Amino acid sequence: MSFKNMRPKIKSFLLFTLFVTITLSCKKKHHESDDYEILSAVLNYAFGNESDLENGQGWIDETKEYHSLLLLNHTNLRSFDIESIDAYLTLREISEFTIEDFKLKHRWNIEKIKDYKRYRLVAESDQNIRSPYIGMVQISSISYNQNFDKAIIYISFLCAGNGDCGFSSILHLKKDKNWVIEKEEILSVS
Repeated sequence: MSFKNMRPKIKSFLLFTLFVTITLSCKKKHHESDDYEILSAVLNYAFGNESDLENGQGWIDETKEYHSLLLLNHTNLRSFDIESIDAYLTLREISEFTIEDFKLKHRWNIEKIKDYKRYRLVAESDQNIRSPYIGMVQISSISYNQNFDKAIIYISFLCAGNGDCGFSSILHLKKDKNWVIEKEEILSVS
C-alpha cells in the first residue's frame, strides 16, 4: 500500500509522528562536559580567590594555610537539603527547574574538573573534615532548563575543624559561550 492510498487518519498519524521525532531530535541536549564546566565555574566562584573577602563567603580562617579542599564525590543530598531547595523553588515560583533533578544520585569525578587552580581537590565519600583541608564542599546534581542554556546548582560547605561554620547556597548559571554564574542566593550561613 502506498502513502497516497492510506486512509487520512493513518496519514495524519504518520505525519504527526514524523514531526514529533524530528522536533525532539533537534532539541538541545545536555553533555557531561557542561556538568564539569559548571563545577569548575562554581568552585572558582566560591573557592578560587586568594582571600576570603574576594571569595565573598566570610568563612576562611586566614591565619592558617590550607592546601586542599574536600569535595564529596557524590550528589546524594540529605532530605533537609532537598526540602530547602524545594522551598526555595516554590517560594520564588521558579518552574523552569525541577526538584527531581536534585534528588538524582551522581558521582563526580574530580579528574574531569578543569580550570580550577586554587586548592588541590581531594575526593571524599564521607563527611570527615580535618586539617589541612579548608573544609568540605558538596555539590548537587545540576538542574537545567529545557533549552540547556540556564542551570541551577546547590552547594553546601562545612569549615575545617569541627564543622561549626559553613553555608549553603543556590547558584544560577547561564550559558553564552561558556557557563557563567549570574547570581548566588544564600540559603543558610552558620
